[in-house]
Amino acid sequence: MSLLRTRKNIIEYLLSYALTTVATALPHAVLTIILFQKGLSLAQIMMVQTAYSIAVFIFEYPSGLWADLYSKKFLFVLSRILLIIMMVIVLLMRNTIWMEIAWFIYGISSALDSGTLDADIINSLKKDNKKSKLGRFISISNQLDFIALLLGSTIGSWLYYALGIKFYYIGIGLVILAIISILDYKQNVGASKEDNITLVKEIKSGLKEVKNSKLMQLMMALTFSGQFFFQAHYQLWQGLFLYKGFNKHNFYLLYIIFQLISLGTYSINLNIKKNKIKIIGFSTIVVLSLSMILFLITKSYYFVFSYMFLIFIFTLVEYYCNVMFSTIVSVERISSLTSLRSSIGRIGAICSMVVSSILLTKLNVLDVVAINFGIAIFTTLAIGIVLYSRNRETLFSEKEE
Repeated sequence: MSLLRTRKNIIEYLLSYALTTVATALPHAVLTIILFQKGLSLAQIMMVQTAYSIAVFIFEYPSGLWADLYSKKFLFVLSRILLIIMMVIVLLMRNTIWMEIAWFIYGISSALDSGTLDADIINSLKKDNKKSKLGRFISISNQLDFIALLLGSTIGSWLYYALGIKFYYIGIGLVILAIISILDYKQNVGASKEDNITLVKEIKSGLKEVKNSKLMQLMMALTFSGQFFFQAHYQLWQGLFLYKGFNKHNFYLLYIIFQLISLGTYSINLNIKKNKIKIIGFSTIVVLSLSMILFLITKSYYFVFSYMFLIFIFTLVEYYCNVMFSTIVSVERISSLTSLRSSIGRIGAICSMVVSSILLTKLNVLDVVAINFGIAIFTTLAIGIVLYSRNRETLFSEKEE
């Protein structure tokens, strides 16, 4: 594929991705409020989000296999169609059962989207000998993601108080535009495969690749542990800030701050020298511990500051995992292994949400969030220390190949 076609593909993909992200972000800053109005309690909201994660877990790895063997573009478009169906259900229905159905379909949509056209572009860059541009593409994609989230949530917050639930019609229109904008996308022909390749063979070869890569195992383990932070953050931050006495009408400002932190994090140069890793690791442990203490015992500005710093650290870890994983994964199995990594993260998400849903019936939201954050911090540091100490030379040599 020509470099010019690759650039055109990137533009079309980013446009479609941005439109979809804006559409899905419209309710983000007021989602808890919307679901309260649908008759759900905070514990039931966590179960709705669990239905989403279960759907992603079930369908994500198979969708990656399908994407590697068949059409990435078809799955990308199908995911948008399912997203429209989800929005229609939210618009027309209420009660816990229907919301669980809607979010289960949403989960299927997200699963089908994983490792599709983004993986196709990464493969194209590798084939064009542009590996150095992988980090840049991932950085731009995520920066655009956060800008779209910021734009969508800000507009959605205003639209909700002006139009109510009807603002989902605007989301549906944006998703339709996202589908139209990608119709001219030309998919990469992909790596050659055996004519008699089967799903079973594809699974075996993918698992063998993971087994032979210590660095890939590290990225997957960190993806798992980070979900205890991200799920508590994504699903409970509005309930948490209500508990802490913040005005719900200012939630869009907090959401803007969170997205700006993530946007800035994905602008950082990740070239870290070996001799600085121990210093950075020790500093991270100290500052994470301090932030957790401030999170638990302080109010107002110190609380917000500690919360923001935790977002920064875990977003940075996620960014590092994304870049390293995309760099080392093979062209032949990029979609299936990307989906496998996401599925492992989804297991962490399901564990976090099930535990949170149970704990919310007995504890206040601050304690539940603190437990999740504590698990995330402990497991992330433990995974990093153990795997670094056991496989230090292997990890570095693999990274530098």
